[in-house]
Amino acid sequence: MDFTIENAGTTIACREYAGPDVSPDTPALVCVHGACVDGTFFDGIACELSRNYRVIAYDRRGCGGSSEAADGSYDLAAQAADLQAVIEHVGAPTNVLAHSAGTLVALELLRSEPHLVARAILHEPAVSAEGVGMGAAPILLDMIAVGKVSRALRLFLGALGDLDPEAPGTTEAEAKHALRNGRCFMANEYGTNMTYAPDWERARASKAVSAVFLGELSVGTPREAGTRVAAELLDCPLVMVPGAHNGLRDRPAAAARAVRGILGL
Repeated sequence: MDFTIENAGTTIACREYAGPDVSPDTPALVCVHGACVDGTFFDGIACELSRNYRVIAYDRRGCGGSSEAADGSYDLAAQAADLQAVIEHVGAPTNVLAHSAGTLVALELLRSEPHLVARAILHEPAVSAEGVGMGAAPILLDMIAVGKVSRALRLFLGALGDLDPEAPGTTEAEAKHALRNGRCFMANEYGTNMTYAPDWERARASKAVSAVFLGELSVGTPREAGTRVAAELLDCPLVMVPGAHNGLRDRPAAAARAVRGILGL
């Protein structure tokens, strides 16, 4: 079921996945996507988890079916306010499953409104071994500053790569907004997200983060170091899951089993 909510003039596109045996009163699991994608990233795992949970995946501002930011703001405070609006619409507190740059949105919400989150799972947080953003490349910042956003996007995606040989191809739903999603991140979020310093103390004090996931194929990459540091700073278990950085998308059945193992059911 698709629906939208409004937050300070910005329209946020959402989709709910719920199996026939799931009660409307079941607490929701809200999914927060990372950079250069939208909520369709979670289609596979959301379908798997919908047997047990009300799963809500939403498109962050400027991505997918959501509108551009009405106030022009894409910083993490604005992003967290959107997540807050989604959670309040579906019924707080909720569980949260966040991926990559989306974990920064979840961490910002835990800083500002921790009571809205019952439990959270963070898959490969977008932080470095020092516990801060991965670092913004000056060459990309220069390209963005002069309007060469598409070129910066190609370089950014090329540097990321995907280490999972079993990763499926891009779906039609993902391709529909791929360019918009990527350009939105590079033009509006790259500089701030890549230099963000989470408030680890507040997030840890919330006791909401139940686990940090690390893809088995991410071992030995810079993502491993940041993920391990995040688990340590949050004082929560580090859970190994199949696949690489995009394992929530690429291996939905296995990822869903891991989520159920943390949340129950």
